[in-house]
Amino acid sequence: MLTTDRAVERLTENHAVLLNGAEYECTALLVQLREAIASSTGMGSGGGSGDGGLMNLAALTLWDNIDGVARGWQQAFWAGHRGELAQVIRRLPKLIQAARVHNEIDDTLRGRLDALFDTWVTQIEDLFDPPRVQELTAPCPACGERTHQKVTTDERGAVIETIRMAAVIIPVKSGRALVAECRSCGMQWGTERDLIALAAGMGIEVDAAALQKLLAISN
Repeated sequence: MLTTDRAVERLTENHAVLLNGAEYECTALLVQLREAIASSTGMGSGGGSGDGGLMNLAALTLWDNIDGVARGWQQAFWAGHRGELAQVIRRLPKLIQAARVHNEIDDTLRGRLDALFDTWVTQIEDLFDPPRVQELTAPCPACGERTHQKVTTDERGAVIETIRMAAVIIPVKSGRALVAECRSCGMQWGTERDLIALAAGMGIEVDAAALQKLLAISN
């Protein structure tokens, strides 16, 4: 998990990242997200379609979600809601810290708010480079759900598509910590011991070699 400072840097500033032993210069993730919205709509060229339109919708939805949450918390801390999104995100950590110092929030909420920045980094990265998802078909040992229903709606809220998928998944991506998660209850299993306990709880026999291979890919 990224520190708050590093996550804010990656979201709002050009930065260097290390991948497979090599260092690369990257544009701020919010800039990449904004450009994905603009380019996939085909601005100046008559509009976009096909995969470009799908990318635009996903990028725009993610942007609106980040923008709404960030401005909502800024306003909750009596700091208004104006400014560019990058400015809002840069200010937010200090507002969170001040709120904790003045006992306006507790440690639990402080932890959840601090985790937002890393979550936004992950969501933007996964939009452009989705992880390979391993689905586990046994019920989640935490909530008992075997499947999770994903509902896609249009801008008016009308249901376009409903997809039923496995509740427990393991997203696999190079450089990303291996964490299993339940899409129904939000429970996560993030260490080798946790993953073995998850398998035991689901009645799945652990393939030690396969698990080690997955762990190696994520490092």
